[in-house]
Amino acid sequence: MSWERDFSGEVEYLDTPTGLFLSIDFHEREGYFCTPVDSLPFAHTGGDGIHYALLTDFGLVKDLDEAPVIRVSPMDSDRVRLIALNLHDFFSLHFFDELVLLNEYSSEEAYLESVRKEEARDLNSEWFDHNRYKREKKKVLNEVQEVFDLAPITNPVQYLQEIRIGRSLQTTILTEDSLGILTTSSEIAKEKEALFASIRDLQYTASCDRVIVERHANELLQMGMTHEAESLLARLLR
Repeated sequence: MSWERDFSGEVEYLDTPTGLFLSIDFHEREGYFCTPVDSLPFAHTGGDGIHYALLTDFGLVKDLDEAPVIRVSPMDSDRVRLIALNLHDFFSLHFFDELVLLNEYSSEEAYLESVRKEEARDLNSEWFDHNRYKREKKKVLNEVQEVFDLAPITNPVQYLQEIRIGRSLQTTILTEDSLGILTTSSEIAKEKEALFASIRDLQYTASCDRVIVERHANELLQMGMTHEAESLLARLLR
């Protein structure tokens, strides 16, 4: 965010150098009904409520640099999807293959065809200065490669497929939001897995059953998960 503020004057045609609206105000009211309560939103696209968040897996993740990144799309049927193993991978994908994070593709060929169509639309737009846009985007790419050591991820669609399969193999309970609940070795933690799964499903279906939501929130509070409890109440009962 500091880099973006300093660099924004170099690429004034872009809304922001990253193309995102970044924020690290981890308030429990940040997010939509389907934004997992165990996630921390950090970037918004500016369209259709789509935003990106760091997933803590109900406290299993201790280092946010290594937290998985999810896309939350309140208006879509696939409301929540895993899109990167960590922030570094997320920004590598975002800067060099932005479309792959915003949509679902069955293959690399389908993704590349979508990129070509997007490029054609931009070229044919009367109000859009495509050449200036490309020049400034190139400046951004050169800068982030040097400053943050970012680089394109080979076969981005395959990357997404592989990390999602990898996560599915680590889950002990499936949930409607596709994230599931990670398997733990702690017997005490295992007792909580059904609760966490229920919370994921309540959010995915936008349940507003006050009795159930408040009961789950109270259980989270008893576990010391204040942020998650307040997030659940704010996102489903506000």
